[in-house]
Amino acid sequence: MVKRPKVSVILPIYNVENYLSRCLESLMNQTLLDIEIIGVNDGSKDRSADILRQYMALDSRIQMIDKENGGTASARNAGLDAAAGEMIFFLDPDDYVAKNACERIYEEHLNCGADIVIFGSTPFPEIPEPEDWIVWGLTTKNVYYPEFEPDALFNEPGGNPFVWNRAFSRNFLIKNHLRFPEEIPFGEDLVFIFQVMPMAKRIRFISDKLHYYQCFRQGSLMDKYGGVNERKLKQHVYNMRIITEFWYKKGFLKKWSRPYTAWFIHFIGSDLIVDRPSNARQLIKEVIKIMDDYHMTGGRMKIKALQAFCKVFG
Repeated sequence: MVKRPKVSVILPIYNVENYLSRCLESLMNQTLLDIEIIGVNDGSKDRSADILRQYMALDSRIQMIDKENGGTASARNAGLDAAAGEMIFFLDPDDYVAKNACERIYEEHLNCGADIVIFGSTPFPEIPEPEDWIVWGLTTKNVYYPEFEPDALFNEPGGNPFVWNRAFSRNFLIKNHLRFPEEIPFGEDLVFIFQVMPMAKRIRFISDKLHYYQCFRQGSLMDKYGGVNERKLKQHVYNMRIITEFWYKKGFLKKWSRPYTAWFIHFIGSDLIVDRPSNARQLIKEVIKIMDDYHMTGGRMKIKALQAFCKVFG
């Protein structure tokens, strides 16, 4: 009988030949031995696939899925379909992890039966004056939620927007049919997090910094979309519609309307204020339509939101 791995690490691989070895070696050196490493080659055009094969020859725990390019979400879903571990960890191959990362993830899962274990991350190269959202997103505290509460998503440091600073119970993901939205080219992490978190029964935050996050990589999706403000913001608004529709259908929007709407307005408003795109008026119309379609506000909060948008853009 084949022993089931305790942790499955899924790597969506696309043109990362300069970083993949570092990532794989950090996984091969884990203190927890009962892991599997699933590299999903998403149609790479560089030497990424060859590098992965070289490491497969060195460690039997490494396996490869070779597929046509379909995007990060598609690659992660392919890895999830093949994964057998009790816990699932989606790791970007330009990042790497501490030696005890998988061990700590599994320990916390065993200790409280957590559906989700969320941990801290260290950015590299070092950022002299990091933005507040980076510090908030990468720094975690020791907190346990025996059931989902909005604070776990909206107010707890590390609660969103990243997928690579947490691991998930495989049974939890499979039972609830939770997968990455493949129709989204950018921002699929946030959509996935907002679908997964409110479905969880037990969420464990730990202060351990188990992950190392490469802040900028040329050719990454963040690089591709980061400077294209209008395109990025249009995608953000589309993603917000998907998230809001999910929350509406599941009854979460009715149950937690106030914190969700406050976050929604802040998320979109921050984009508009910081980037000031030329298509702002059209984006505002689309945002208001989302609010109308899903009955997000009873009037007062919506008026405040409209006033805030109009004040910025006249």
